[in-house]
Amino acid sequence: MKKNICFVAFLVVLDQIIKLVVYNTLRVAGREIVLIPNILSLNYIENYGASFGLLFTQLFLIGLGLVIIIAIIRILFSKKYELNNISKLGLSLVLAGGIGNLIDRIFRGYVIDYLDISKLFEFPIFNFADMCVNIGVIIVFIMIIVKTVKAQEKM
Repeated sequence: MKKNICFVAFLVVLDQIIKLVVYNTLRVAGREIVLIPNILSLNYIENYGASFGLLFTQLFLIGLGLVIIIAIIRILFSKKYELNNISKLGLSLVLAGGIGNLIDRIFRGYVIDYLDISKLFEFPIFNFADMCVNIGVIIVFIMIIVKTVKAQEKM
């Protein structure tokens, strides 16, 4: 469990460092930085909504974030769930991303987004914490499917 805590802490710190750099450079510059032409650029956006710009009140988003974070922590620390390392990885990614964006909401009132792939796909600008959450959810979803299929095969 110590590995999971260290991993989550590392990801949260990394997320906050990236956001601090983005805040101090892109916000001040007020311009886009192209990393890969027509694929990936950096753009500073203050996201007052939820993931991908969905609109909710800040208080609701902070409360929902706290509920989800507490639920994931309970699952990770509970002895009644049999979680393999891949499932723990997925939940840890969701936890780290959730904490990273929650820190922004509490201390800034918005989330800093900066990764822009909209020239490649019609897609909202996002950040490292969003990537952690989405990759983690995909991992957990795949593990649920695998476990369900294995359980049905035993019947």
